[in-house]
Amino acid sequence: MSEKSKFSWLPVTTLSDGAELRLPLHVLKGDRPGPTLGLTALIHGDEPLPSVPIIRRVLELIDPAQLSGTVMALPVCNPVAAGVLARNSPLDGANLNAAFGESGEDATIQPVRTVSEQIAAVIIESFLPHLDYHIDFHAGDDGLAVHMIEFTDDPDSTAMARAFNMPILLRDEWGANQLWGASARLGAKVIVAECGGGGLLYDEWFERGVRGVFNVMRQLGMLPGEVEKPPRQYVVDNTHGHHRNLVLLRQREGGLLLPHPAINPRASFDGQPIEGAPYLAQLLNSYDLTVHETYETPFARTLMLAAAVGPAWRAAGDTVYILADADAAEVWE
Repeated sequence: MSEKSKFSWLPVTTLSDGAELRLPLHVLKGDRPGPTLGLTALIHGDEPLPSVPIIRRVLELIDPAQLSGTVMALPVCNPVAAGVLARNSPLDGANLNAAFGESGEDATIQPVRTVSEQIAAVIIESFLPHLDYHIDFHAGDDGLAVHMIEFTDDPDSTAMARAFNMPILLRDEWGANQLWGASARLGAKVIVAECGGGGLLYDEWFERGVRGVFNVMRQLGMLPGEVEKPPRQYVVDNTHGHHRNLVLLRQREGGLLLPHPAINPRASFDGQPIEGAPYLAQLLNSYDLTVHETYETPFARTLMLAAAVGPAWRAAGDTVYILADADAAEVWE
C-alpha cells in the first residue's frame, strides 16, 4: 500500500486451523488538523469490485500536505466471507451487517459471541469511535450492479450524499444492528455508496467512486478545491411507511437470466429513467430451452437502483432488479 498511510492489523480471534482472524487497518494522517473520515468495504464478502480498488486508489492519491484531518480505512471488514466470495460468513452463516447491535449485560452469564459478532465488536471498539464521517462501500454480486447513495435525513448525511454526485439517492434509516446504525450511534455521519458490481471493474464505475470520495472530502473541508455541483438527482424514499416505493423483482425459479440489450451496463451506470423498453430481462430454462419468465418495467418511467448487467446464471429467489417509479421520486436539480 501507499507509503503515506500506516498499515496495521486489528486482531479478532483464532480460527480452528490456527490462523489468526484479523482486520486490515490503513490510517492516513494529514498535515493539518481536521475531522476523521472512515472508509469501509466488504461487509458482504461477495462485493469486492469496485469497492476495494476505490479505497486503494483514494489512499494512493491523497497528498498529506493537502489533507486536513485523517482517513481511516478498513477495506475488508469480513475476511472469512470475502475468502469464499460469499455474502454471509461460512463459519456462522451470519450477515455481518446484522451483528452490530448493543448486547445486553447479564451479571451471571457471559455469552460467547459468534465469529461475526466478534468481528463487529472489534469494529465497534477499535474503528468506529474515531470517526466523524463514514462512507461504507457496497456493490452488486456477480450478476448485479448497483448505482445509488443511501443517506438519512440528517443534514450532514444529506450533504455528503449529494456531494458524491450519483444520479440516484435512496433516503433510508439505519437499523440498530447494522454497521451504519452503530457508526451513527457512536457519533459519525454516514452514507452508503452502492457502486457497481457484476463481478466487473469498469473504469467509469471505479472512477466515479474515487471522484465521489474526493468531492465529499472537499465538501467536508478535508481537501482544498471547489466542490463539484451534483447532477440532477432522483431521490427515492425508503423510510418507514414508504417501503412500497421499491419494487424487488425476484426469480421464481433458477435459470439463465438474459437482460434486454437496452438494459446494459451503460443504462445501469447512467441512472436515468428507463422508458419504452419492451422488457427488462427474460429467464431461460437451460434444460428445455424455453423462456419461463419475462420481467417487465413496472412504471412508465423506471429507475434502476440495482440491475442485471449481463447474462448470468441465477438461483430461484435471487433478486434480479430493484426498481422505483421515477415520477414518484423527488428531483433535486
